[in-house]
Amino acid sequence: MSLILLASDGGTEHDAHFYVTHLELQTGNLMTDPSATAEQPHEALPHVDRGMSIGIAAVITVVSTVLVAGSTYAVVKGTLSAGMTRLLAVVALLALVAASYGLIELALAVIATTTERRRKAREITERRKGDRARKPTPH
Repeated sequence: MSLILLASDGGTEHDAHFYVTHLELQTGNLMTDPSATAEQPHEALPHVDRGMSIGIAAVITVVSTVLVAGSTYAVVKGTLSAGMTRLLAVVALLALVAASYGLIELALAVIATTTERRRKAREITERRKGDRARKPTPH
């Protein structure tokens, strides 16, 4: 059999499979299915960016909250000029947005940290051998 038959446009997938099988039987070289790979060694997963750290998110939240409180107090007190009051009102609004963002990032950082700890604990549990190995759950 020639490999030209495999590359021809006139055949079907069934024909190509027949020719490959026939060729394997003639040569004795069996082609393995790529989907049936052997157990791959455990590879380290690439680093995934988990977002902002808890400390940075907390600093953003605290600083923004202090700005909101200070600006709002100055606006409500009303002892400053109209232009300065408007400027502080804008600062208060922007700081409120930043505080909201900081709180959301803080929540996401706590979730990411908890997830990372659980993943590491699961990896350690899966590496244990013998009596310390994790037992399969009965069904």
